[in-house]
Amino acid sequence: MSEPAAVPIPPVPDSAGKSVGLPPARLLRMSRGFSCLFWSLPLLSTAHAMAMASSLPARWMFGLLLLPFLPLVCGLWMLRASGDLTPRWGAAISRVSLLALVTVYLCPFLVWWTLAPMRLYFAANMAAHYFATIGLLAGMNRLAGECARGLDDMPLRREALAGLGMVLWLSACTLAALAWLFHRAGVLVDGLPGVLALVAELPREARTLFLLPYAMTAYVMWRVKETGFRRAAGPPP
Repeated sequence: MSEPAAVPIPPVPDSAGKSVGLPPARLLRMSRGFSCLFWSLPLLSTAHAMAMASSLPARWMFGLLLLPFLPLVCGLWMLRASGDLTPRWGAAISRVSLLALVTVYLCPFLVWWTLAPMRLYFAANMAAHYFATIGLLAGMNRLAGECARGLDDMPLRREALAGLGMVLWLSACTLAALAWLFHRAGVLVDGLPGVLALVAELPREARTLFLLPYAMTAYVMWRVKETGFRRAAGPPP
């Protein structure tokens, strides 16, 4: 006697009551991809905080900085394997992949700069690493927005847009706060050597400003993955 064919689980309607016709298998793969992206963020923020605090020897910090990119790459692979949700889905994934590659390349300079903060070459690449990281986080939020567009979930799109805005706003506020501290300390007139010296001596509390954009991005990644899991599970009985 043959087994009965499996009945596909109907998708969950979104908050506006519209039904999204993505197969559960694609939704699950997409949700697992965003789950990997979510778990990469606390690892990245922890590694960056430890690098700025010089918590471990340099040879160990190099590996610690590269480790969080493993779940990030795995998540991007799963998202690409889930198929095109929107016409810009592939381009959004490629953009995040490129920014991740640039960030990986610049990661060692974060360690080298903490060892020699007055070296202009190290400082310039450390600044480039910061902007590449902000670009990476912004790209992840835009990717979440594309997912929300594909799922036709307007509240989720608003949250992804808010996440993008918060990342850019927090990074701008961080730079403004540092410029204000430099002005109060009177080092702007001393030129670049004075600025580099002050940045190297920032207290740990001030350096946490660099880590704030991770929190909002992690929240958005969590929301997208939970939305996908709920829709794949189907409506409650």
